[in-house]
Amino acid sequence: MDDIGVATRLQTLRKLRGVTQATLAQRAHVSLSLVKKVEQGSAPPTPAFVAQAARALGVKPGYLYGTEQYDAREPSWNEAPGIADLRTAVDAYDDPQPAGEPLPLEYIDARLTEIAGQVFRLRYDQAAAELAGLLHHLYVLVAEPDPTGVLARAALHDAYRLTATVAGRFRQLDLAATASERHIQLAPFTGDPHRVAVSAFHRSSRHLQNGDYRAGLRLIERAREHVDSTETGRALQVQLDLRSAVLAARAGDLPEADEYLQEARALQEAEPIPLPMTPYRGLDSSATNTLVHWVAAPVELGDGTESVRRSGLVEIVDRDRPERVGHYYIDLSRAYVLHGDAGRALEALDKARRIDPHNTRRHPTVRETVLALAKGKRPPEALSDFATWAGIDS
Repeated sequence: MDDIGVATRLQTLRKLRGVTQATLAQRAHVSLSLVKKVEQGSAPPTPAFVAQAARALGVKPGYLYGTEQYDAREPSWNEAPGIADLRTAVDAYDDPQPAGEPLPLEYIDARLTEIAGQVFRLRYDQAAAELAGLLHHLYVLVAEPDPTGVLARAALHDAYRLTATVAGRFRQLDLAATASERHIQLAPFTGDPHRVAVSAFHRSSRHLQNGDYRAGLRLIERAREHVDSTETGRALQVQLDLRSAVLAARAGDLPEADEYLQEARALQEAEPIPLPMTPYRGLDSSATNTLVHWVAAPVELGDGTESVRRSGLVEIVDRDRPERVGHYYIDLSRAYVLHGDAGRALEALDKARRIDPHNTRRHPTVRETVLALAKGKRPPEALSDFATWAGIDS
């Protein structure tokens, strides 16, 4: 398995481009010491660093992560139940083949709510299997006259977003991209301005991946124009604040990120926000999610010590959100590496593994953290067991 990591790919590409470490640091707007630490493998690269370095060298972040090879090692469709049918269903928008009797929209709405719950509970295979069938029925319903048609388009908007999430979890990135484009294009035709904001939130993921952080913040600010002060509007505002916080942190502005996080907490504390969020399935405006973002924000700027300090002020326990809690421990592990505590870093990875094994094994920053630990002066004794489980062997 060619799992050489960002450090080696970055160093090799930099030399092939004829770029010195100092020049790369200048172009990527990072410190020279950080470039050296990443290439030496002593500091796990943050997503922001990878995006900025990739842009400076003229490649996509996925090139430095090695995601082309990584995706090829993912399970085949036969090992990811429902993905093949889901891919067929997404492509059948102009030739739907609904099975059985027509399903009423009320039933489909109820099933979408349940599917959103399955996604939160990491039951991606169940979600994929049922989404495929529902898409065929929704394609028929959207052709009906209004009000049925417009309500069906709103439900289809949710179905496409859930499809994008599930496809992403199985590393079927082309399918996820197609579903994302569909819900972005559909949002203005659902009769609900909130859905334009929901799609903008998801669209901003591209800005995170490509390092266009200020453009992403501008997109989120435009999205706020579609959000009102209703109960669901406040929930959406929290979600937009959390995304803005990540974008600001990766742009290098922790005070700005913390301002967004304070806004989110103020909204949550002013009035209870009902969860799970319906009808905008798949969003998470919970207090748990806000705390996860608050602890993670400093590590996006390479400040592991501050993230470790913040983690000592909170308790992240939420059985309903294993993906969020698992992600918390993934970020905390990076923080401990930067803080200089390899043992606690591995403990955090083990917790992420127990809580959310599916996403922990596939997360690119987990691989980079493991590689950084392996190159340390005293790698934890149990690191090899974790690396074997995660499929990291070099």
